[in-house]
Amino acid sequence: MFEVQDNGGKKVVFVKGEVNAQTGSELKKGILDLFNSSSCVVVSFKGVVYMNSSGLREIIDLLKSVNKLKKELKLCEMSADIREMFTFTGLDKVFKIYDTQAQALG
Repeated sequence: MFEVQDNGGKKVVFVKGEVNAQTGSELKKGILDLFNSSSCVVVSFKGVVYMNSSGLREIIDLLKSVNKLKKELKLCEMSADIREMFTFTGLDKVFKIYDTQAQALG
């Protein structure tokens, strides 16, 4: 479902497969746990083949929780379809979204 790498104190989460209500909930919980040891988490959507509105809702809930913690969440490497979902809903103005992992880490 997802894999985590440490990159100079920042955690990079590589999401794989589908992001829906069930997987999104697991992803949210896993990422929130990472904030116990890191102030910034970068989430790569490179391996995501599909995300529905329930998955998107979990990502939104994740951002709300991260903002309460006063930590930083960055998203990167989205497919055109997923990026369009964020743009269409106006969430591209709410989330920090980067084209590449290097830009998100920079």
